[in-house]
Amino acid sequence: MGQHSPADIARAWWRAVDEANFAKAILLMEPTAKVDWPLSNERMDNPIAWKLVNENYPGRWNASIRSLVADGDTVVTLVDVTDGGISIVAISYFTIKSGVIVNLVEYWPETYAAPNWRSEWVTPIPR
Repeated sequence: MGQHSPADIARAWWRAVDEANFAKAILLMEPTAKVDWPLSNERMDNPIAWKLVNENYPGRWNASIRSLVADGDTVVTLVDVTDGGISIVAISYFTIKSGVIVNLVEYWPETYAAPNWRSEWVTPIPR
């Protein structure tokens, strides 16, 4: 079996997340990998903790990669995520070494209405 690129690993991880196959996703992670969610100030100290958080989410996520940029051992993804009620984007920074994810930092920003004071110079982005 050939060596998979960091981009391939990130794609496979998101595919497993989209399938809600969290056991499969953590096979792509180093057992000591940490997952950080800075916006909520949370750290999962290992893939098992990440798996348990996701298995206990009160819904079922679907994920679709909108953009992926890879540079060496770093992969950044912009992913559309929905549970049927909530739709959000995830911005994920993967560090991948020797074919496994060794660190993952994810940002789950919430959308907000544009301030009125900018309306003279901006238009809504088409969806």
